[in-house]
Amino acid sequence: MGIFSKLGWFFKAEKKRYIIGITFLALTSLANLVPPRVLGLMADQLDQGHISWGQYGMLIIAVLAAALTLYILRYFWRKQIWGGAAELERQMRSKLFDHFMIMDRTFYQRHRTGDLMAHATNDVSAIQNVAGDGVLTLVDSLVMGLSTMIAMIIFVDWRLTIVALLPLPFLALGAWKLGDHLHDAFDKSQAAFSKLNNKTQESVSGIKVLKTFGQGKEDTAAFDKMVDETININKKVFVWDSLFDPLGTIIIGTTYVITIIYGGLLVTNKILSIGQLVSFIAYISNMVWPMFAIGYLFNILERGSASYDRVEKLLNEKPLITDAHANQSITV
Repeated sequence: MGIFSKLGWFFKAEKKRYIIGITFLALTSLANLVPPRVLGLMADQLDQGHISWGQYGMLIIAVLAAALTLYILRYFWRKQIWGGAAELERQMRSKLFDHFMIMDRTFYQRHRTGDLMAHATNDVSAIQNVAGDGVLTLVDSLVMGLSTMIAMIIFVDWRLTIVALLPLPFLALGAWKLGDHLHDAFDKSQAAFSKLNNKTQESVSGIKVLKTFGQGKEDTAAFDKMVDETININKKVFVWDSLFDPLGTIIIGTTYVITIIYGGLLVTNKILSIGQLVSFIAYISNMVWPMFAIGYLFNILERGSASYDRVEKLLNEKPLITDAHANQSITV
């Protein structure tokens, strides 16, 4: 979560935009609670055999109204949150370009062109994802997860809710452990991409010299070796990244098994109705996203944090020679 603190300057400046976006996003999560409840009521009335066409029509209208509401709410939160992410990207690219313009020759001797290009492309994109997907995933998973659990307790049964959601802490723990490994692996991956980017730039810009001296095959072999090294480093990122989804699938599958077994016993003992069990299973489907979101969120935040550190380190470098007149004009 440290990346949100690092980007505090941006979220403070765009506070209004994000308050509006998060509000609509929270309302969207709450509106998602309506369809499972309606399905449960419909199942109970069908089970009792006394549902009228008027009641059936009202339930269908309620589902359609919830769908229309979700459509409208999603438009507004996407406009605000994705707009904020685009604004962060614009500001970060402008900061980097302005920084490149004021730096002296020694700066470009320390940093190759490929490295600087990687900072301005891949790293900025990873930081932008924090202000977009990161905010979405954090708020949506928390609001939807908490509101769904409350609905499970109020509309179904608190005992079934507690038992069915027991596996959740294991998902959070696993995501936290995997996130640490992913952060280190992604940092190395970005460094490898910078080297490859720089090699590409050098080879293309010096292609005439390479052909003149007949060094094409040697340069190609060196490039292929660097590509292989980059792929091997990226494979480690993919390995840690690929462990998130199977972890979530196991936890979700365990939750469904617990619900079917324990929920079935409660229905058999007349503690729950068929409709309540149907609602609970539908609510679990709402919990699928918050469960997966834990791993997805750690992925976004760790990538963004590693990239932000790289960009911040670059921006913190000062030119050895400072133009006093230029500084005065900038300050004014």
